[in-house]
Amino acid sequence: MTKNNAKSILLDKFNVSKSDFLGSGMEAEVYVYDKNKVLKLYNDMSDSNKQKILKKFYSKINSISLSYELPYIYDTFEENGILVTIEKRIEGSNLQSMISEMNYKEQNKMMENYINANLELKSVKVKSSLEGFTLFNDNQISLLKINCWFDLLKEIIFSKQKELEAYFKRDVVNYYSKVNQLVEMLSLGYEGEYSLIHGDFYPGNLLINKKGMVTGVIDFGSMTMYGDNLFDIAISWVCFDMYNELNANINERYLNLIISKLGEDVRKRLYFYVLIYSFISANFYSDNCEDGHYQWCAKNLNNKEYWRIF
Repeated sequence: MTKNNAKSILLDKFNVSKSDFLGSGMEAEVYVYDKNKVLKLYNDMSDSNKQKILKKFYSKINSISLSYELPYIYDTFEENGILVTIEKRIEGSNLQSMISEMNYKEQNKMMENYINANLELKSVKVKSSLEGFTLFNDNQISLLKINCWFDLLKEIIFSKQKELEAYFKRDVVNYYSKVNQLVEMLSLGYEGEYSLIHGDFYPGNLLINKKGMVTGVIDFGSMTMYGDNLFDIAISWVCFDMYNELNANINERYLNLIISKLGEDVRKRLYFYVLIYSFISANFYSDNCEDGHYQWCAKNLNNKEYWRIF
C-alpha cells in the first residue's frame, strides 16, 4: 500500500476530507477533526515515542495564567503505518503568513503582542521539572553531567561538534577559538531564574486572531528546555525574519523593542544565546549542512557584533 493510499483510507475512517485540510509543517499535515479537535498525520521526522512524551508533557502544564492557549494531545497512535495524533484545536491564523499583509503600524502592534506572549511563558508551571533540564535527550547526553541548564547547553555543543566540525572549520572564521569561548562561558554555570523555554519561538509557531492578538503557541519539541527565558526571546528576535524576506527592518525594530522593554543589559545575553542556538541548530534540517538554515547559522557565527560580548 502506498503512503497516499494509506492516508486516504485513514482520512475516510475518521470522516475527514481533503477540504478539512488546515495546513502542514515540517513534521505533519493538519486537518479539522471536529469543532474542538484537529487530526495530525506525521511524516518520518517524528515518532510515536516523541508524541507520547509530548502528550505527557502537555498534560502536566499549568497554563491558567496565560492569555492564549497551549497544545494538548488527546490521543496518539499508528494507523496504516502513519503516526496520528488527535489534538486540541486552537483558533487563529499562522503569524508567519500574516506579517507581510500588515502595514507598519500593525507590525509594531503585532511585535508588542509577540514579545508579551513570550514573556508570559515565564508564568507557566510544569508539575515536574524536565529531566536534565530538557524535554528530549536527542543527543544521548549523560544526565550525570548535568547540574544546571548551562551544563546541558555545553554538553549539546560537545555532542553537536562531532557532526558539525568538518563544516564549521571550513565556514566559520576562528572556529576552534569560538567554540572554546562559548564553552568557557557555559562552564561558569547558570544561576539565574528558571522558566519553561519553548525553544523554537518564532512567528511560524504562533497563532493570532484578526485583531493581531496571540491565540496560541504551538509545536514544543526538541529544543524545549527549562532555563533562561531570554533564550526564547533571543530566538524570537533572530528568527523573526530569518532570511530577510520582508525587507522591512523587522529584526532591527524588534530588537529595539526588546531593549526598550527589558533594558540595555540584556543585549549581551541575547547575542550569546544567538551564538549558542546557531551552533546547536545548524544541522537541524540537513545532515550534510547544504540548506539555507546552515548558511544562516554560519553567518551568525561570523557576525563580529555578536562576539563583542567576550
